[in-house]
Amino acid sequence: MQNFIYHMPVKVYFEEGGVKKYLSKEMEKYGKNIMIVYGGGSVKRNGILDEVRKTLEECGKTVFEFGGVASSPSYEKILEGIAMYKKENIDLMIALGGGSVVDSTKIMAAGAEIEGDIWDEEMIRHNIPEKMGKYAVVLTISGAGAEMDHLGACTNEKTHEKKTFVGPYADFVIEDPAYVMSVPLHTFTPGVFDSLSHCMETCFGQGTNVWDEINESLMKNIIRNGRALMKDPDNMEIRSNLMWDSSLIQSFSFYTGKPGDFQAHGIENMLAAYTHAAHGRQLAILQPVYYDHIVEAGSEMFARFAVNVMEVDPEGKTQLETAKEGIAKLREFIKCLELPMTFSEAGIEVTEETASAVAATCNVTTTNARQLSREEIKEIILECR
Repeated sequence: MQNFIYHMPVKVYFEEGGVKKYLSKEMEKYGKNIMIVYGGGSVKRNGILDEVRKTLEECGKTVFEFGGVASSPSYEKILEGIAMYKKENIDLMIALGGGSVVDSTKIMAAGAEIEGDIWDEEMIRHNIPEKMGKYAVVLTISGAGAEMDHLGACTNEKTHEKKTFVGPYADFVIEDPAYVMSVPLHTFTPGVFDSLSHCMETCFGQGTNVWDEINESLMKNIIRNGRALMKDPDNMEIRSNLMWDSSLIQSFSFYTGKPGDFQAHGIENMLAAYTHAAHGRQLAILQPVYYDHIVEAGSEMFARFAVNVMEVDPEGKTQLETAKEGIAKLREFIKCLELPMTFSEAGIEVTEETASAVAATCNVTTTNARQLSREEIKEIILECR
């Protein structure tokens, strides 16, 4: 096991009715001006925004709304949020939504207390601001686990770059499983795969340690509840398990003492700068194809995944045959979630020019079973069409 320092400061309130019960309590710690950050308007239609706003106003807070955050967050929108934060002297932002909203709020917080541009500060000068703004999370869709970490990604439309920023941890998180009940199945399932993706990326990193066995249990839980969700989409117990699964992954326990394999994420992040597609949907297309390319080099760990997670019977099969059957079972799970298997099926156009640009600029992982060439990365993208 590698050396590490583990610190997880995020406080989570997980309870149905948690906003009414805990938000007022937490508001005692903050000043008057509160800014709610949200996405495309579903929180308006389902009444969640009204509930949060009413709770804040009953606490004597002045509430500012910042809506319109896209599923693939843009840097330009984040700059608008930072401008509002500074103009209105915001004391706390509340990210009301899922991963995209949380990531955007996190980056706004990173840039809220500096005079310059946060992209220049972190991406060019490689400086992390010492002072940052404060934010909390009221989760309305799960999957990315962004509520638990201090990293946030967004796309710079001008440069076609999707980069990950370092921001603060949330002061607190409220996870009300009732809030995810209104999320349509086709919107919820990409998050289910995103959760599994994070687990697999740690599982298929070099080396093994105690966390791998815990990780395998969590993957089995995601798969079992994911399948159950498709049969019973209105079951709160199923959705609440999947909600907490995604948070547990990003507590970074699984990453301690072991490097991960984040090559698929690296490809997807850069590709999203061109396609603006939902993160989990693109990962579900890319990841199995990527694993096809490295399975021979990593046959031992893929075979373990096949047996321990995907319940493949290894009897009479070689290690490589078992490993490949595990990837086939992964594809079956993606189909079970009714996620697209190709870019064309998802309605995503990926040209050869785009594939070349992504391959030339994305991060190349060195802690996976086998390092890819940039030409092979291009091949993987084109195979996904």
